[in-house]
Amino acid sequence: MLAECAEHGYYRGTSCPVCKRNGKFLMDDGEVKKLSSVLIGILRHFPEQFNVRVDSHGWANIDEICDAIKHKLDRFYWVRKKHIVALALTDEKGRYQIQEGNIRATYAHTIEVDLSDLPEADTDVLYYPVTEEELDIILEQGLLPTDRSKVHLSGSKTKAMEAGKIRVDNPVILQIDVKKAMEDGIAINKAGTDVYVVDRVDAKYLSRMDETEEEK
Repeated sequence: MLAECAEHGYYRGTSCPVCKRNGKFLMDDGEVKKLSSVLIGILRHFPEQFNVRVDSHGWANIDEICDAIKHKLDRFYWVRKKHIVALALTDEKGRYQIQEGNIRATYAHTIEVDLSDLPEADTDVLYYPVTEEELDIILEQGLLPTDRSKVHLSGSKTKAMEAGKIRVDNPVILQIDVKKAMEDGIAINKAGTDVYVVDRVDAKYLSRMDETEEEK
């Protein structure tokens, strides 16, 4: 459930995590999931299908998005600006930014956006999962975007392993020498709670994690 506490703002769950009181109901879990799917689709993949204008940095007007969703999808007749804002501010993955009445997704775009204004990476090492079959060619050629406009890196071995297991049972985890890459002028940006984005990663910054480390 998504609700609003009069004192502490938006939250997800049955009661405010700060004061433990019940707040004003906004959306149930099913509505959160469905609206989130539409919102992330507009901001990452198909704004033109809803006639929503997204600028070069991925920003779109929240009021315009609300009107577009209600116009195209009758089942969302109830959507207001507060629903979009609450959804974004309580997103556990940190997938959104809100600024001056506008909103954007911070990663996983298939449309071309300039994310260079995101904060710089705040860690010296990042991680990326690959398969055994991909390993040799990636260590030779580096990491390039596939179905997204950026390469997406994980901030922890655990998250990289989780991402890799979507594709294979035993992914190989690569380490990225972020400190050296950024010293060499490569822009790596923090785009979510545990997600970092970069245009590409040359092979010289990659190494395979020790298998004993992968298992930890």
